[in-house]
Amino acid sequence: MRKARPIAEEAISGGITIKDVAQEAGVSVATVSKALRGADRVSEETRKRIVLVAERMGWRANNAARSLVTKRSYLLGLVTASITNNFSAQVYEGADSYASEKGYGILLCVTEDDYRKERQALERLRLEVRADGAIAVPAPAPAGKSIFFEPALAAWPYVFVTRHFSGLASDRVLCDDAKGGAMLTRHLIQLGHRRIAFIFDSLHTGCSHVLGRRQGYLSALAEAGIKPDPDLMIALDVDAPAELSRALMSQLESLGITAVFGHVDRTAVRVMQLARAAGIDVPARLSIVGFGNLNISELVSPPLTTADYAPREMGRLAARILIERLERPSAARHQIVMEPHLVDRASTARVRK
Repeated sequence: MRKARPIAEEAISGGITIKDVAQEAGVSVATVSKALRGADRVSEETRKRIVLVAERMGWRANNAARSLVTKRSYLLGLVTASITNNFSAQVYEGADSYASEKGYGILLCVTEDDYRKERQALERLRLEVRADGAIAVPAPAPAGKSIFFEPALAAWPYVFVTRHFSGLASDRVLCDDAKGGAMLTRHLIQLGHRRIAFIFDSLHTGCSHVLGRRQGYLSALAEAGIKPDPDLMIALDVDAPAELSRALMSQLESLGITAVFGHVDRTAVRVMQLARAAGIDVPARLSIVGFGNLNISELVSPPLTTADYAPREMGRLAARILIERLERPSAARHQIVMEPHLVDRASTARVRK
């Protein structure tokens, strides 16, 4: 009588099992299983040798069988505001690259920064798709309205990327927003600017990345002996029709502003468009910096000075942390903070005397 073998050993390509791979590689079945799952308890040299043997033999994992054994779907969600900018695209590429190495797939959900759509996406991932967890750029939400504060999500693994909620314990991969904000503001101060506006998307009022970058802006002003002016911290509806936004240019001129720090590249580019429409030369009359180094920052004229903080690497790190959380649910929380660096282009110049 043929002895039954564990369902996780079943193969879907040529009848090759992990037992066959183990025999060929001269190691135990347990070692092969760990190596092909990307477990940390196998040396990199052994893992590479086993992977090469498995590929040569034509072995492929039977994920359906594996899911039955482990009670996992081997699917992870990536919940983000948009896929039209290369920040989200790079986070996805990084996350998918790491996840696929470990045998996981990534499902992309777009929220348009709407906490109600975010709720729908997360409930679908958790309850319908049965995803094992999610990487999320959390949407702005009124106090107490974000799904992340609800008990149902407390036991479901997720990792925040670039934004987070203070007071909510979570794994997270962030940018050092305060450091980046100070760096960009110092760049403008070094060019002689003292009337520097901090302009942020009104949708993101109160979001952690806005607060951090504003903190850096204020600390750089204080460091230079410049008294902060509340009138120079301006909320802008980035999606408002141009005719409703043109008043901003009059406001900037009346306040004697010579430079603008847009809290993200999209905000900075919008200010640049409005300046051009008003006949204000950038950077001769108005210097502008953004934050994020999106693809659009290189394409606008003049190219935008900004800060980069490696979104692809953030995606890889977030996927690693999430998969480690699945492997070790009781492990300590992770917080990784990326270092921003200046990308100096042509949208800034010395202040005119």
